[in-house]
Amino acid sequence: MKNYQCKKCGTLIQANSCPSISGCPAGSTHSWVILGDVGSKNFQCKKCGTLVKADSCPSISGCPKGSTHSWTKL
Repeated sequence: MKNYQCKKCGTLIQANSCPSISGCPAGSTHSWVILGDVGSKNFQCKKCGTLVKADSCPSISGCPKGSTHSWTKL
């Protein structure tokens, strides 16, 4: 399973494959970014507040509040 986040609306989904792009509340289609594999450690972005479960630091790409995430391990 991977963590996917829409860089337009911030929706976070854990899925085995890329979610559907239709129905983004911030625009006509979602723009999914893969943050990495789902894991057991908690990481939170200082900019947007997104909380992700991963075994290693998630990708910094696609923060809805700016160009890159700024992750902190909780």
